[in-house]
Amino acid sequence: MKKDLKILDGKLDVIGQFIWRFGSFVCRLLYNKRLNIQFENWDLLDSLEPPYLIVGNHVTNFDPIIISANQNHYLHWVANDAVFRHPFLRWAMTHLQIIPKTKGMSDLESVRIIHRKIREGCIVALYPEGQTSWDGQNQSLMPATPKLLKLLKVPVVSVLIKGGYLTQPRWVWPNNLRRSRIILEAKLILSASELKKLSLDEIDEKLKKGIFHDDFEFQKQHPIKLESNKRAETLELFTYICPRCHTLDALVSQGNTVECQNCHWEFFINEYGEFPHDENFPFENLSVWNHWQKDQTIRMVREYKALSEVHRPILSNKNLTILTGLGLVPLKKLLKGDLNLWQDRLEFVPEEGDSMIFPLDEIEAMSIFKQQKLEFYHKKVLYRFHFGTPRDSAYKWLCFLSEMCREEDESSVKTGTDGVKKAR
Repeated sequence: MKKDLKILDGKLDVIGQFIWRFGSFVCRLLYNKRLNIQFENWDLLDSLEPPYLIVGNHVTNFDPIIISANQNHYLHWVANDAVFRHPFLRWAMTHLQIIPKTKGMSDLESVRIIHRKIREGCIVALYPEGQTSWDGQNQSLMPATPKLLKLLKVPVVSVLIKGGYLTQPRWVWPNNLRRSRIILEAKLILSASELKKLSLDEIDEKLKKGIFHDDFEFQKQHPIKLESNKRAETLELFTYICPRCHTLDALVSQGNTVECQNCHWEFFINEYGEFPHDENFPFENLSVWNHWQKDQTIRMVREYKALSEVHRPILSNKNLTILTGLGLVPLKKLLKGDLNLWQDRLEFVPEEGDSMIFPLDEIEAMSIFKQQKLEFYHKKVLYRFHFGTPRDSAYKWLCFLSEMCREEDESSVKTGTDGVKKAR
């Protein structure tokens, strides 16, 4: 997608230098003590001569901030282009030469900017997963990342963030901070000479190992208490199926407790962020729960797709707001209404006017912005959905919609068609 933004050549201008230095000073004051930030092998970032690339596991929204604020070289971050749609942030990030990247899609223009900044002798930082973790473990890498590393031919440094997920998981709102400890560990995972001789598969494997981290396993080995009385608050943004009765949207959290409104099963998250140590509790941690609910989602989707007659959607939510836009300009609110997921289409039914139909085989780059904003591209136009309450799970919609689209693609391949099924 073409960007309507020019990334300047050379070093930061005066405004960019001021924003970076003053912002880093403020962020160190705000975050370092509050988050109990500690460092391992941090001198590596100063001892290594630029240009080089920084990668890492992505677990919180403040990952780039705490990394940039605590080292002496300026980093050119690759960031989701959604943040550029805010006028002030766009102004600041333009002066900081932040590189916009369209989430979930290949972006050749971003690659060209990264390559140019490396040739200028800069340090570029990016997250190969392209999104923050929902369950404390690594996500799949963006497929083109090994090719990018091979193209750049510069050292690759991993900055692992340990303890960040338990401090502020993606499913909590920004004001719910559970102070514990965050460790930033720097390590060289690929040298320039290695990149020249390794295959893409070998680079991919070394990259995966270099950024791998499991926050629950780390907490088990190095336990520390979470300073919070809201350790389970808004967990239902992530866990959308009750493991006891298998009901959707029945879990409700409050404080440190979660209860199913259908079968009244409940559990407590302890001061170490752990599930009950009970043989009757079905999961060891959230990652295991997530694998289970994804398997359940696949089963429900396949059963639904196999129906010869369909009288109701597999998912439905009321009182959403739909926004749309192109490029890096602010999104515009269109309508309010209800969202339904059918066998072959996503349907938005506004309070007034005709329904908007999105055939599943025409939906691209599905993702979630922040905690609860579902978005995708349809015919190169971005559509974003804001849910009616702060407890509605956009993650549930992403999982179901992704699986429905995958099933639709497989069905088209099997039948040899590339058209859209007729609406029922």
